[in-house]
Amino acid sequence: MRAFSFVKIGFICVLFFLFACSEHSNTVPTFSVDVQQRDSIEHFFSSYDYVMLETNENALLGNVEKMKVDSSVIAVQDKGRILLFQHDGKFITKIDKQGRGAGEYLSVEDFCVKDSFVYVLSRVQRCILVYDWNADFVDKIDLDDWYQYFEVIDDGLMFLSSEKSNGKQYDFVVFNYVKSEYMDMFSPFENNEGITFANFTPFSGTFNGGYYVLRPFDYTVYRLSRTEFEPYCQFEFNTKEQIEQGASLVDLSDRTSNKNVVRYLGCYEEYNGSVYLTFALFEEGHGIGTYVYKAESDGKDRLMRIYENFSAKYPYISAPYGVYDGAFYSICPALDILNIEEMYDLSLFRDKGLTEESNHVVFFHKLK
Repeated sequence: MRAFSFVKIGFICVLFFLFACSEHSNTVPTFSVDVQQRDSIEHFFSSYDYVMLETNENALLGNVEKMKVDSSVIAVQDKGRILLFQHDGKFITKIDKQGRGAGEYLSVEDFCVKDSFVYVLSRVQRCILVYDWNADFVDKIDLDDWYQYFEVIDDGLMFLSSEKSNGKQYDFVVFNYVKSEYMDMFSPFENNEGITFANFTPFSGTFNGGYYVLRPFDYTVYRLSRTEFEPYCQFEFNTKEQIEQGASLVDLSDRTSNKNVVRYLGCYEEYNGSVYLTFALFEEGHGIGTYVYKAESDGKDRLMRIYENFSAKYPYISAPYGVYDGAFYSICPALDILNIEEMYDLSLFRDKGLTEESNHVVFFHKLK
């Protein structure tokens, strides 16, 4: 996490307020979210920036499934392809190796970009394939079990996540991929569930030494490091429906489909002394929407629903894929941007030459 020391001081203020107001100070701090509350978008963001991705026949995006951003690259998954762009939008390369041959993958469950290498997880093959930025195959990391998500920590360790579906029956594993050794395992489960959620990711943000991690139908944020897995904070929502404790993921998935209940948490971030959280929620008559919750250092809570009200200051806001350098990052097709500009009489991107044939635009909305 960026600006860690300052953020940490601010977050301690939030924790102090929560503990002071709680009768149960021996538990992790709990944030209560009123899903009916609404606040202005200007309480959440201070500015926004954007990157127009290069348009050429090799770089055109279709249906974006995942996106990850670090200091060197913007990486986008479009079905079985992973496209890399510089922060100025210039196209770098495309990993498009789906197949059954050597150095190819049958599926892309997750990917990671680290130190000029692209790591691709293929669950069905029980391996991670490694490519350089020329899209050349470099290495294959064999796994002895099935995993759905992962993050590379350094040049020797990675975190693996099974989403309650593998033989070891642990949700999170610390794996030394150089020595092919499992260093530690956390969050055991009794039964394999065999279900995944398309828009869920367990790795929600970083702290100094590890990742904030999540689990489906669990409102707790955990801290995962090389040696520990522990609850950090939790959230509660006053939705019409509530999660039934003890039920299987399959049952919970069926019972909560198109119901007014939070199924899983989204992006978690601590910035400028405030806590930010995104989550998706179904509302009758409105469908599924993305919400942004903010707990300020003085204990004041804020909530907004993206797309609910048009903002002339932030007209291109959309559901974020993650957080980078204190900003929510998202991506929008050119046609959607042009439709927004036509609807609200805007011209920022039209004036810059954006057309229906142009590539997507990446947005960075700076947290306040």
